[in-house]
Amino acid sequence: MWIDFLLKSVNRKYIPITYDPHLIIREGHRNLNLDRVEETVRFGKIDYSRCERPGKICFVRYFGKENMTYTVIAEIKTNFLEVKTSWTKKGR
Repeated sequence: MWIDFLLKSVNRKYIPITYDPHLIIREGHRNLNLDRVEETVRFGKIDYSRCERPGKICFVRYFGKENMTYTVIAEIKTNFLEVKTSWTKKGR
C-alpha cells in the first residue's frame, strides 16, 4: 500500500516532528500531552481506515497507566512529519 511505501522512506524514530497551530490551540481544551502525542507518532500502530491520500496517516497508541488512547493524524513532508490533529479516548 501507499502508506507502507511512505513510511519506508522515513525513519519514524528519528524524524523531526512539528505541530500544526490547530493542535497547539486545542491542546489545553482536549487535555493533550505533547510527549504522548510524539510517542504515539513514533511507536503507535497505523489505523489504515482513517488514512487519506496523498500523505495523511493515522497513528493510534494506548497508554495503560493513564487508561487513555491517543489518536494522531499526521502528514509526512519531505524532511519532517507534521502533526495535524490529535484527540484522546478513555480506555481502548
